[in-house]
Amino acid sequence: MEIRPFSSASRAVLAAAVAWTLAAPSPTALVGQAVSAASADWVQMEVATVGVDLASGAPLALLRIGWDEVLPMWIGEPEAGAIARALAGTAVPRPMTHDLLLGVMETLGGTLEEVRVTEIRDQAFIGVLLIRTNGQLREVDTRPSDGMALAARTGVPVRVARALLGDFPDLEFLSVERGRSIARVRGVTVADPEGGGSGVQVLHVIQGVGGRALLPGDRILSVAGESVESPTGFAGALVRLRPDGSVEVERERDGEVSVVRIPARRPPPVVGP
Repeated sequence: MEIRPFSSASRAVLAAAVAWTLAAPSPTALVGQAVSAASADWVQMEVATVGVDLASGAPLALLRIGWDEVLPMWIGEPEAGAIARALAGTAVPRPMTHDLLLGVMETLGGTLEEVRVTEIRDQAFIGVLLIRTNGQLREVDTRPSDGMALAARTGVPVRVARALLGDFPDLEFLSVERGRSIARVRGVTVADPEGGGSGVQVLHVIQGVGGRALLPGDRILSVAGESVESPTGFAGALVRLRPDGSVEVERERDGEVSVVRIPARRPPPVVGP
């Protein structure tokens, strides 16, 4: 069977349909509805990295403000690849789906201004794109993973309803961010040391994990007597331990090396005021 390209008339009909979706009033539809006054407390976050959840092996995207406020989202492999390519600035010879969507939007006079993650519904995150067209800001329903892929390509802000944020003490993952390997396990986030050298550098420690045994900027040289040469090695050393009790960690701080103990179990949730 011969596959024929769209005729010029078909392309015109398709363009008109998309333009109507963006421009026509549609107060009840999820696509193209006008933006109402927002009552949520929005927090602007960075699309920081795409990684792998250690518990399930599933891809996840991480939104964060520093390392104190994070929002992990478990996503599909195609979306993970689209976000990762955009974050890395990887060029592709032909437009992928998200590149195509941005091209169509621009051709029809629309401008993406913001991506929002609004709620969790039926165990899924819900998001919207805020698109300005014909002088009016309109909402378009989206999966947050697609919204993040678009935001990573354009640099538009991603805002999240504050009610969705948490400490996520069970979150454990491996990722690469701006060329640095990163691991979070047992409440401790580590990365390849800046400037090289042995061990791994501590980026963040969840409240209540080991007191001041580990602080951001420390370097971990070994876990339970096993040398640590990478974030993946650090994660593997802790995951192999029994999830109870504590473990000895060789730590370097301000040029001094000492042995401290940290919990080998996952930290409990932090109870807010």
